[in-house]
Amino acid sequence: MPKGDKFIALTAYLEKCGMDEVKMTFSEIEKIIGFRLSDSAYTYPAQWSNSESQSFAFGWLNAGYITRQVNIPQQTVEFVKSPLQKQQRISDRTKTTTEKRIAINSAEAKNAITKNAGVNNTVSNRAAILPVEEAIRCIRTYYNETVIDPHGRYLSWRHCYNAFSENRNSSDESTLDYLALHLAFYLASWGMYRGSSFLLQKDYKVHTPVVKIIIEKRYDRLMGISAEELIKDENLTLLEEVSDRIRKAYADERPSFEGMINNATDTLVTKILLGTLGCVPAYDRYYVQAVRRYKISVGEYCRESVKDVANYYLTYKDRFETVREELSACGTQYPAMKLMDMCMWQAAFEMDNE
Repeated sequence: MPKGDKFIALTAYLEKCGMDEVKMTFSEIEKIIGFRLSDSAYTYPAQWSNSESQSFAFGWLNAGYITRQVNIPQQTVEFVKSPLQKQQRISDRTKTTTEKRIAINSAEAKNAITKNAGVNNTVSNRAAILPVEEAIRCIRTYYNETVIDPHGRYLSWRHCYNAFSENRNSSDESTLDYLALHLAFYLASWGMYRGSSFLLQKDYKVHTPVVKIIIEKRYDRLMGISAEELIKDENLTLLEEVSDRIRKAYADERPSFEGMINNATDTLVTKILLGTLGCVPAYDRYYVQAVRRYKISVGEYCRESVKDVANYYLTYKDRFETVREELSACGTQYPAMKLMDMCMWQAAFEMDNE
C-alpha cells in the first residue's frame, strides 16, 4: 500500500477545508478515517511528527499541512499549512515513474546549461540523476522537521551560523569565547562529541584557535559563498587552506589519547565549515551516500567534489534560489551549500529508513 493511502480520508478532509489552521481532536480524526488511532498516538507526541518515514504523517503532509501543536492530555492536534510545501503534494499513488522524472529533469539540466553557457561554461557534465523536484522536496521536508521544536537540536546550526555571521573580524576575548561556545554546542548537537571523538575529552576552549582562524578577514569571501563563486579556483584553494589549518590547529593541541594525534576528520572539518562559514555541506555518512547514489560527486572531501555539488546547484539555480529565499525569511540567510547539505541528508535518511 503506498504511503498515506490508509489515511487518505484525512488528506481529503484537510484539502477540502481550505483553512490555514485546523485544530482537531483525536476522536474527530478517528471519525474521518474510520478506525481508532494507534496507542502510540495517544501516548507519544513524536507519533505526530512531520516525518515521511511513517505513513501516518502522509495523512496531513499530502494535503500540504504540518503539525504545530500536539496536546496528548487533551487529545488535540493543530494542523497548519506549511509555507514551504505545495498546497497539493504529489502522493505516491499519482507520482510519475522515477524514469520519467529523471528524463524530464535531464532535459531541464541540458536547457539550463545551454541557457547559462554565455555566463558560466564550467558547469560539470557529471550525469546527476537527482531530479530537481525531488531535491526541493527533500530540502523542504528537512526544514519542516527542524522547526517543529523551537529548541530542537538541529537549530544549533542556525544559532552558530548567525553568531559567526554577526561577529566576523571581532577578535576580543569575550567574542572568541562566545563563538567557541557556539561552535562546541553546535558540534555536540550534530553528533561530533561521541565517545571515540577526541573532542569529548576537551573543554569548549579547544575550539578557540579554530575560531581565530575562521574569523580572519582573508576568509570573508567564503562566508555564505554563492555557488558561482565557490567553483572559482581561487576560492577552492582558499577552502583547502582553511581546512588544512583547522586540522593542524586540533593536531597541535595536547592529544586526548596517548600516542594518538587529535585527528580532525573530513566530517568534523566540513561540519565546522558548514556551521561557521556555510561554504560546504557536511561530509557525513548520509551526505556521502546520497551524492554517490545520485552521481553528483565521488563523495570524498576535495575541491572537485565541492565543485560538483556547486555545479549541481547551478544547473537548477533559479529553482534553488527561490527555495533559499523562502527559507531565509526565518531571519537566517541560508547559504547555497546549506541547502545542498539538507537535500542530500534527507534523501539518504529516507533511503535508510525505507
